[in-house]
Amino acid sequence: MYELSKDQVDFILEDVRRNGIKTEELQLSLLDHICCVIENEMSPDKNFDDYYRSVLPRFFKKELKEIQEETDLLLTFKHYYAMKKVMLRSGMFSAITFAIGAIFKIMHWPGASALLQLAIISISFIFLPIFFLIKSKEVKVVQQKFIIGFGVIFGILFCISTLFKIMHWPGASFMWLLALGVLFFLFLPVFFFSGIRNPDTKMNTILSSIMVVIAGGLLFTLTAIYGAKYKEEAIEIADLHLKNVTIFASSSLDDKSNKIDSLVRIELQQKTEKVLNNISEVRNSLYKYLGEGKSVNEEELLMGYRNDYLSCHQFFFKSYTRNPEKDLPKEILIQLKKELKTYQSYVNQYFKISSKSILNLDDQNRTFDGESVKTDWEHIYFSVTPFETIVRNLNQLEIDIRLIEASCI
Repeated sequence: MYELSKDQVDFILEDVRRNGIKTEELQLSLLDHICCVIENEMSPDKNFDDYYRSVLPRFFKKELKEIQEETDLLLTFKHYYAMKKVMLRSGMFSAITFAIGAIFKIMHWPGASALLQLAIISISFIFLPIFFLIKSKEVKVVQQKFIIGFGVIFGILFCISTLFKIMHWPGASFMWLLALGVLFFLFLPVFFFSGIRNPDTKMNTILSSIMVVIAGGLLFTLTAIYGAKYKEEAIEIADLHLKNVTIFASSSLDDKSNKIDSLVRIELQQKTEKVLNNISEVRNSLYKYLGEGKSVNEEELLMGYRNDYLSCHQFFFKSYTRNPEKDLPKEILIQLKKELKTYQSYVNQYFKISSKSILNLDDQNRTFDGESVKTDWEHIYFSVTPFETIVRNLNQLEIDIRLIEASCI
């Protein structure tokens, strides 16, 4: 067995220090291991320096100081390996749960929403935070820490906004725009300028930045900036209308003074059915248009077009400028309004009932791009209005007609 001299031992210790090992206990431990390997394996006829250089790479992958960095990480971050296992398991769980939830959603099986919620919550509040803690400890450059931090913030906001979107909770669009703001104005600038300064990473940084911009731009095109605003306004109009219906019902149906003979009753019923058939025709035509000519039920359309206002606007109007003076209604909407006016005139003339509170076909004020504009009935209830609210308006219109008929009888 070869025996190291004192000078050789001192040389190894000094070389260990030069290679980035700062902790004394770690220096002595490495010295002991290296010396044991050399003394057990090296034959007397071999050169010490050459053999030492061949043995040293056994203790690291790239540099010897990796051991020091790993030791520092373990000393300052005692649960490193446990958290790493949790991160990996939560990531795998989220990915598998998300895939299964997506399949359930496509097949319209029960439990899809619960699976998707569980996956998004897991990745947002377990995987990504632990990922940030581990990676921020591993990197030493401050800019790299910021890049990881901004990337994690974007990921969390993106996941939560998706959850809010799936569950139709308020604030989804704002949170999504905030996520895009973090991506474009925080993550991308820090990532680009920190990477482009290094010649070794310059090309990869440019290519990665281009991919981020393209991906973010594609995601931005899917963002309905005006959708949430118009949906809230359309719901507000519908709720106000429902309040007027309630007031009309409580006042009209309590009045038992209207007595009509059977012939007038039959005529009223015929006119009512004609209007209701016209409303039903409008609804069926809209469904057929959105289903691209196929027979699709309301539940299927709500899954794909719930917040879609552009497709519905294109069905009811000849153009899309968000300007009531330029977006002219199509014949199907003009004919519906004509039938409603005829019915309203008939009721007001022969039954002396004011149905205007629930069937108001006059121009009213509606806000477009921050300005109050005098708007006709067609634009109030059908222009830039989400599919979900249009369905609600058509259903409410049928109820209004039935209520007017009941108040006449």
